[in-house]
Amino acid sequence: MKIGGVLETCLYAPDLDAAKGFYQGLLGLELFAEQPGRHLFFRAGSGVFLVFNPEATHQETLLPPHGAEGSVHVCFRVPAEELPGWAARLEAHGYAVTWAEWKAGRSLYVYDPAGNLVELAPAAIWGLADS
Repeated sequence: MKIGGVLETCLYAPDLDAAKGFYQGLLGLELFAEQPGRHLFFRAGSGVFLVFNPEATHQETLLPPHGAEGSVHVCFRVPAEELPGWAARLEAHGYAVTWAEWKAGRSLYVYDPAGNLVELAPAAIWGLADS
């Protein structure tokens, strides 16, 4: 038996309209499912990225209640050569960008409207191929 990768990951945001504007409008993720007041489901490469309203998932009845409080972190894989363009796009929309230098490259960090820490980075920072 072997884990094949991360299938889905999620963040929590009480304002799903703001989250939709950031992840779909600004980052360009494809929204494929939405339940107003509860969740947004996006395609992210070969995986799925979920944004839940924490109040709705804390009251879950079908699944175990879940959620997070405070800032959560996610990193999206992007080619190294696209990082400057992403930084310019985010800054043009009023989002402050912080750069981090790693042994095998660099990445950028930005906070989404809910205060979650979003990183954009090439796979090489983890020694992975950019496939």
